[in-house]
Amino acid sequence: MTKKMFLLVLLILFCCNFSYAGKLTSKEAVNYYNEGVKLQKDSNFAAADLNYQKALLLDPNNTNWQKLILNNRGLMFAKIGDLENAEVSFKAALRIDPNYKPAQLNLGLVIERRFSRCEALEYWAKLFNWESSKPKEFIMAEPQK
Repeated sequence: MTKKMFLLVLLILFCCNFSYAGKLTSKEAVNYYNEGVKLQKDSNFAAADLNYQKALLLDPNNTNWQKLILNNRGLMFAKIGDLENAEVSFKAALRIDPNYKPAQLNLGLVIERRFSRCEALEYWAKLFNWESSKPKEFIMAEPQK
């Protein structure tokens, strides 16, 4: 009986510690991500990317981190003129979340610079909610004076 009780207590402690460790790594991932954003704003792209990679290592299954970081990496590539890799990063972010508006907008800007404004419209059109912005009924022209 005491052996079973002891094992039960150990199991409970193990589960609590595992849960607490997950919260710590997630909090640390937030710190690395935020530091990456700060470094990116200061145009220190190599250090920013290193912090983003650390955030992903600490919380590898978090798709929210992945799409944010892929979008930010795309911006870094665009800033240095590597529009091809910028396009790859934005498309990867959209594979994770097809409705992620910053990546849609940024991809449209890259497509416009690489190809044409006409091709960019495909990505920009996804930004609008056509159902909510369309007229609800027919509109009659006003009489002329």
